[in-house]
Amino acid sequence: MIVDANDPDKVRAALERQVEDMMTRHEEAKGLYVKGSALAPAFGMIGTLVGLINMLKGMDLSGSGGSSTLGQDMGVALITTFYGSTLSNVIFHPIAQKLSIRDNEEILYCQVIIEGVIAIQSGDNPKVIRERLLSSLAQKNSRRSFWLRRADLQVAQLPKEKSNEEKRRRR
Repeated sequence: MIVDANDPDKVRAALERQVEDMMTRHEEAKGLYVKGSALAPAFGMIGTLVGLINMLKGMDLSGSGGSSTLGQDMGVALITTFYGSTLSNVIFHPIAQKLSIRDNEEILYCQVIIEGVIAIQSGDNPKVIRERLLSSLAQKNSRRSFWLRRADLQVAQLPKEKSNEEKRRRR
């Protein structure tokens, strides 16, 4: 597009439209997991109610009362609540969060690419472009490098294991 000498505003608009379309696709995919996270506990409770109804149906008030299968039926009824909660909190919610994080990262990278393309088209100095794009990424990378530096400091503070030669000397 920039090789064909298109107007920079048109190039920017076309690239931003692609980013918006990508965001829409990502929101649709993330929405599936968000809804799953919200609805899984409710389906677990519905399963519990169905299980309790089946348990009560098996009870006989006139005879033995169905006490031999009461515990087993109650366990089956309650396990559906556990499944609903587990699906929500262990599978659906973490996937939705990870998709949101990846979406934000990809949007940031696409915005940096758009700025780079526009800067190249306007004929800016490559060193200036590089510095401008690196400063755009600085906030994201500074958080990541902070945690990496902190982890390195924690590893450096761990007591170092003595070499075999030093151990032999002390004996």
